[in-house]
Amino acid sequence: MENKEKINVSLAKLEDIELPPVIYKYRTWTDEYHKRFLNQREVFLASPKTFEDELDCNNPTRFDLLTKQQIYNYFMWSSKNDNINFTRQQHRHFARYWSKVSDVNHPDIVKKFMKKSTELYYEHEGILSLTENWNNDLMWEKYGGNHQGICIGYNTKVMFKHLGGGGPVKYCDELTIVMPEPFMSTEESLRNRVYFKLRKWTDEEEYRTQKFWPHPATIQDRQIQLPSEAFNKIILGNSIPDSHREEIISIVNSKIGNIEIISRRDLNH
Repeated sequence: MENKEKINVSLAKLEDIELPPVIYKYRTWTDEYHKRFLNQREVFLASPKTFEDELDCNNPTRFDLLTKQQIYNYFMWSSKNDNINFTRQQHRHFARYWSKVSDVNHPDIVKKFMKKSTELYYEHEGILSLTENWNNDLMWEKYGGNHQGICIGYNTKVMFKHLGGGGPVKYCDELTIVMPEPFMSTEESLRNRVYFKLRKWTDEEEYRTQKFWPHPATIQDRQIQLPSEAFNKIILGNSIPDSHREEIISIVNSKIGNIEIISRRDLNH
């Protein structure tokens, strides 16, 4: 079924987009990879294949939903883009021929193609999951080391200069459909695939950014270093051990500089 959420796609300069001033990332301080977020000033844009939600971004282009007329229209559009010197009659011949012989008419082949295209997409896509809410108990328990970790606050516009744009995740009862061009724009397809999740994940209050590489992304590609001015504050979990607190203060002072380090408990008082 088609999702009823209204889709707004914004293409604009970063300085013209309304963004939250600070966005946050919860981290577990006992995880050496998580420590890199401070001691290397890195963020990691993960493949959706690694996500807990197996349906996240698992939304292939739905060639299987095209009607016979749409298949013809697709190949007419394709011919006009690829065969710019064709006459009108040649475009029609191209569209009639390929709409009959194309594999898009064979459900089993289309199903395999969609599965393969999703696997390839995962290799090229990177997503950083963030949130506007530093005070979410679920997130502190699940991603903040059960209140013994940290929540890193980033200056959004500085961060996005190095990552690209982003936006809040919308939660819905059914995942939105991705259709091929010309039936859906590339921008709308991206939003449908990346920025919608099922309502069961609503409590995570996710805000995310993404990057797509033209080649399969390596671990090094996905590790993106940020300047010190991208960091706004560090919030310490209510139950963080004193030894971890001291280690974090030392790393922040040496790797990032003079930013606020404050406990969640103090912020809530």
